[in-house]
Order: sequence, then structure tokens, then C-alpha cells
Amino acid sequence: MKTFLRGLIGLALLACATAASAQSKPDASGVWDVTVESQRGKQSAVLTIKTDGEKLSGTYKGQRGDAPVSGTIKGSEIKFSIQINVQGTDLVIAYSGTLDKDSMKGSVEFGSFGTGDWTAARAKEGASAASSSNPQSGDKMDVTGKWAFTVETDQGSGTPSFTFKQEGEKLTGTYKGAFGEAPVQGSVKGKAISFSVKVNAQGVEGVIEYTGTIEKDAMKGTVKLAALGAGTWTAKRE
Repeated sequence: MKTFLRGLIGLALLACATAASAQSKPDASGVWDVTVESQRGKQSAVLTIKTDGEKLSGTYKGQRGDAPVSGTIKGSEIKFSIQINVQGTDLVIAYSGTLDKDSMKGSVEFGSFGTGDWTAARAKEGASAASSSNPQSGDKMDVTGKWAFTVETDQGSGTPSFTFKQEGEKLTGTYKGAFGEAPVQGSVKGKAISFSVKVNAQGVEGVIEYTGTIEKDAMKGTVKLAALGAGTWTAKRE
């Protein structure tokens, strides 16, 4: 009888331990507001995760559109990657970090373009749908019109001007500056703006990429000047 009772007690303790383990295991499933910080500045995105055991899948919505997510989650350790196309080249961006209930943090590798840090917070109920359709949550912005820019780089400063036309999230326009005139293509998502200009300087073609944030009649962000390096920029509506 004593042996039987000891067996029942052992099974009960094992069940309790298993239940506690299941409760303590963090769950990554759901919608997350992600912030990435790198040499190119701060960017926001929305990550939707679905888990199946240790397998992770989902969708990543950022400034360059939507991308499928694949990865793993083992305990509190999470790893996932997305693939985007940059100037005709596929780039794999790899995230790794730790999960703690309603928050995540870690490091990110942009292929051969460097590294950065990322944090994520679980999206609040009721805000998830809005965040999913608009990764850069906030008031809807319209940048249509003329803007005066100031660009600061290691090579010096410049004052180009841009004329934008915004249709939904699609952005087009014209650049005028030290590299002449050129068409603009990009996007506006909430308060986040990104656009590029293809220029020809002294017979050498290159793409200038701008990313930043909008605050009504002002903007600011970072710029990548093809092979000439990077810098920062500010802009005011004329």
C-alpha cells in the first residue's frame, strides 16, 4: 500500500512539474511591434508570428513591404529570418534574441551590410489590425508638395529640393540638386518615409537611398549615397 501511495505522489509531482513547465514556456505567437536600430537609423515594422512546436513562421511588414518569416523558438531563444530584394539583389536579414513574455530583444545581421539591435513589444489588443495594415502606426501623413532638404555627410553638405506626389502609400516625384534632376520612387507608411533617386555623376551611375520619419511639415532621417558613404538629412515643407 505504501508503495502504491508513493507512486501516486510521484505521478502527482510529475504532473505539477510538467504543468509548471508548460506555463513558464514563453509563447511568441501573435503580433509584435518591432523597432530596429542600426547605422542607417531607426526603423519600425510589424511581425506576425505563428508557432508549431519549435517551428516559427509568419509575416514581416516593414518599409520595403511584406516578407515571409521562418525560424525557430527553443525555450526563450528565438531566431528568424526574412529575405528582401535590394537593388535587384536578394538580401537575407537574420534576427536572433530572447523572448520574455510580452517583449523580445536581440541582434540583427543585414548580410554584408552590417549589424544592428532590435526590440519588440507584443501589440495591444484592438491595435493589432491597424498595426498590421500600417507598420508605421500613427497619423496618416501626406508629403505631396515641395520640400527643401539639408543633407550632411563626411564629404560635406548639400541642399537639394524634392517635389513629391503621394498616392496612398506610393511616392513619386522629382529630385533637383548637385547631381542634376532625377525621378523619385518610394513609399510612405504612417510616419515612415523611404525613397530612392538614381543619379549619374561624372559618368558613374548610383542610387541614393533616403529613409526617415515625418512630423507634419518637417522630416528627418538617414541617407545612403551609393558608394560615397552615408549621412543624415532634414527637410521642411516649402
